[in-house]
Amino acid sequence: MNRWHTDYLSHPLYHPAWRFVPPFADWPDQAGYDALRDRARAAGAPLPAGLRFVCELEPDAYYETHIGATGEVPTRARNWHDWFNALAWLAWPRAKAALNRRHVRAIARGEAKRGPLRDAATLFDECGVIVAVADPRLGQLLDDMRWRELFIERRDDWGRRIAAHTLGHALMETGLAPHLGWCGKALIMEVEAGFFELPAEEQTDRLDAELSARLDDDGFLSSPRALCPLPLLGIPGWWPDNEDPAFYDNADYFRPTRRAKSATVTA
Repeated sequence: MNRWHTDYLSHPLYHPAWRFVPPFADWPDQAGYDALRDRARAAGAPLPAGLRFVCELEPDAYYETHIGATGEVPTRARNWHDWFNALAWLAWPRAKAALNRRHVRAIARGEAKRGPLRDAATLFDECGVIVAVADPRLGQLLDDMRWRELFIERRDDWGRRIAAHTLGHALMETGLAPHLGWCGKALIMEVEAGFFELPAEEQTDRLDAELSARLDDDGFLSSPRALCPLPLLGIPGWWPDNEDPAFYDNADYFRPTRRAKSATVTA
């Protein structure tokens, strides 16, 4: 499925990144990726100074170490996964840089083959969804996997007191062909009530700055268990079939399995 297109951009999954996508007629080459970065920087995105998406680069060092030392992000040509990784860097530049610093710190401590901290950082980088909540009870419903309350009884709160903001680039890739079973890994972040009245770009910017600061503390998001499963097709407005309450009767998708509590983050 390597035909270039931008049909996916209308889905809410891509709202944090859609504004950075220029009208490319085909897959970007190196010049196209450079232009993509420069366009975002000119629009005010706080990108790391040396950031560059380098096509077909095969670093000698660890992937994360190379990025940390040079700012160069290895990027495969005509590859959706790496295309969406580039968009994630543009939409969440502070948080992506902070995730990279986490890996570099862990590798320096000897965690080269992964451990809880790097596993959590990788899982969030690939599949992460930031769920902003202005009512802690909504975050608790998500953490407790009480799907009918979250998606049906509190349906009108979506977009007003709770919203999902996608960071994970693997989620963006699988979003090209959504399917039952499609889930993200949610990080709950509490926000003030007025947050949802802000323009979408400012919401993303605030979450990016707050998340970056917290990710620089290795005590935060210290293992994958800190992330909640989130069945994405259940989010109001993300899938037409969920207008029917019976959609949520699918226990194979909306599983009630209990899991370890995750700490709610105050933004």
